[in-house]
Amino acid sequence: MVIVKSIDIEDFRGVRRLKEPLELGKFNILLGRNCIGKSSILQALFLVNLPCDEVQLPLYTMSSKSYLKALSGKWNYLIYGYSGDAHLTFKLQTKGLRRAVVTKKFYTQGEFFSASEETLLKLGKGELNLKIFLSASTESVNCKIDEENLTQEKLRELAIMLNPEGQLLGIYIPNDTNFYKLLHEYAYKNMDGITKRGLHVKVFQEFLRETISDKFTEVFPRENELYARKELKDTVLYIRLNDLGEGVKRGVLTFFAIEYLNPAIILWDDIEVAAHPSLLDATIKWLTESERQVVLSTHSVDVLESFVRVEPRDAKVIMLKKDKEDIISYKSLTLDEVEDLLDKGIDPRKIVEGTVP
Repeated sequence: MVIVKSIDIEDFRGVRRLKEPLELGKFNILLGRNCIGKSSILQALFLVNLPCDEVQLPLYTMSSKSYLKALSGKWNYLIYGYSGDAHLTFKLQTKGLRRAVVTKKFYTQGEFFSASEETLLKLGKGELNLKIFLSASTESVNCKIDEENLTQEKLRELAIMLNPEGQLLGIYIPNDTNFYKLLHEYAYKNMDGITKRGLHVKVFQEFLRETISDKFTEVFPRENELYARKELKDTVLYIRLNDLGEGVKRGVLTFFAIEYLNPAIILWDDIEVAAHPSLLDATIKWLTESERQVVLSTHSVDVLESFVRVEPRDAKVIMLKKDKEDIISYKSLTLDEVEDLLDKGIDPRKIVEGTVP
């Protein structure tokens, strides 16, 4: 399902503004030069996730606002030019959502919040316009739907309405070593739940089965960390997850987090890092089959080739271009258009400047 139909950005991170709102489908790949604003767009999208300071998101153990502040180093680093205000506008898909929300839980401050049976939010005619304002001087975040200020409770309610089956509306996966340490710690602490759902076996038998030659059968907790059980012809070995290849380790941990938390939106920065093409194929296939909305960033033609091989539905490659005033424009390519370029031996990464108006 598409949750975020479009996003408009002004003065956030490295994006002064977008020339026009960025239209999103179910499966989206952001493509462009270094420093073009791909990570900024993903981080802006992550703020649809309860940015109030009082809210503690599962996995991150803090709000989306606080996590981005921790990644950046200082609060004002989230604002373009490090001063003034940032403005984000999300067009959210609400068609098909029920007005009444039956007691679903959301984790915050060590407890589960239950939504009221009768929601206070008006769903509108198929969509809502959520506006988020960030102030550099006051380190504050204000949220509105149309002209109505949203309280912390209404933001929780909105998150539950948009993803009633998950513990998290959206997950942001940065290319950051410390993030994978956080994933490892989270998976270890929640291994009972992960095991109960059979994810400790599915990660190798279903997700990674065609990507590695070793025969791993399951993941389990041992000695304060995670281990993988490896079968050889005449014996069994127990290997620390941290001693596996970086791509496999990241794949296992990300699989656990997404399948356990069940976010509706996946935001993945530099998805190609440490990944063999076979792992990219498996990852894109898994993400496509999950029915979640996906926004990825990449510098790799391997990702584009995997994209063409897997053929996700409602998919596009979004080619980004930035002018000398830090204003970003874009052009979207369909799956068929990307395949046609690759068949002709044209690297889409190298024609962005001449393709995007």
